[in-house]
Amino acid sequence: MVRATLEELDLAELLKALADHRKSAVVTFRGRLYGRIHLLHGRILYARTEPGPHLGEYLVRLGHLSLEEVQELVERQGRENPGTPLGALALELGLIGEEELREALEAQVLEALATLLGEKEGEILAEPLEEGSQVALPETLETKATLLEAARRLDEWRQGQVDPDEVFHLVEDPTRHPLTPEAWTVLELLDGVRRARSVALLSGLPEEQVYHILFELKSRGLIRPSTLLADDPLVLVLAESGVVRRLLLYLLEAHRYRVQLPLDLEMALRLLKERPKAIILQGERTLEMARKLRAHPEGKLASLYVVSETPPGLLFRPLRVLHLPKPLKAQEVLKALAPLRRGGT
Repeated sequence: MVRATLEELDLAELLKALADHRKSAVVTFRGRLYGRIHLLHGRILYARTEPGPHLGEYLVRLGHLSLEEVQELVERQGRENPGTPLGALALELGLIGEEELREALEAQVLEALATLLGEKEGEILAEPLEEGSQVALPETLETKATLLEAARRLDEWRQGQVDPDEVFHLVEDPTRHPLTPEAWTVLELLDGVRRARSVALLSGLPEEQVYHILFELKSRGLIRPSTLLADDPLVLVLAESGVVRRLLLYLLEAHRYRVQLPLDLEMALRLLKERPKAIILQGERTLEMARKLRAHPEGKLASLYVVSETPPGLLFRPLRVLHLPKPLKAQEVLKALAPLRRGGT
């Protein structure tokens, strides 16, 4: 076991050493955010950060799975296969192929590593990967090459980014400029209405990469900030399930809702000053959360939605709570929230 701070031990150097010795290990990072990196015989099996995208979200963003399929996989994973990674389970059930899994895995790992390499303070813990604690995926990633690409992306992102809430429109013929395939993907999503964050989530690319691409396109004069900004409804998502949080973030941002993910009820109460149009709740404490939110002056005006398998009971009735059936279905969620655009509550 290795335990050290970032000041004492560089994360990239630790991962390279584990790769050189073909070690199977779990590297945990605790600091401003939480991260885990799994290595199998020196190759990267899995990596993620919290907060941050899960593999299921990437499979949805890349068009390989639906929101419903990811939620059903997570339920099945917890009920029947707690030691099986979500990607391996999806592969076993024939929902995705090996190439689709590799694409999503690589996207998740690169974004997680680039994020962790950019951290300045925190603690690293490296422990042996226990036998059977992870089912080996058919595809693992070469550690040193992956680290090199993650570091390159981090350097690129640091050169400049736009604000996630900025809206851009095209002002010059892009065919006159040499552009990467990723830049073309981003340009095709610009419509003068979508915010940068919505473009990022729709693109299937890492969010930070999209903000950098937009910065570059803006610097070259191909795009400009729009002066007339759409009033996208603000929605708070206070959910215990990380999958529910991230899938709702993806779905709603992609359809031009502004989404914030408060870490707890206290943070949600503070965010009420921004006057959200709606608050979506999920978890065992939904009744307590709904009561406290409704007791707040600003919370009386927002629409409250509860994500659950069955409709909220009689105790919720005085709180004017609406129901979002679980598993969440994209069209049902969008239909339920449509009144927010018409000024309804």
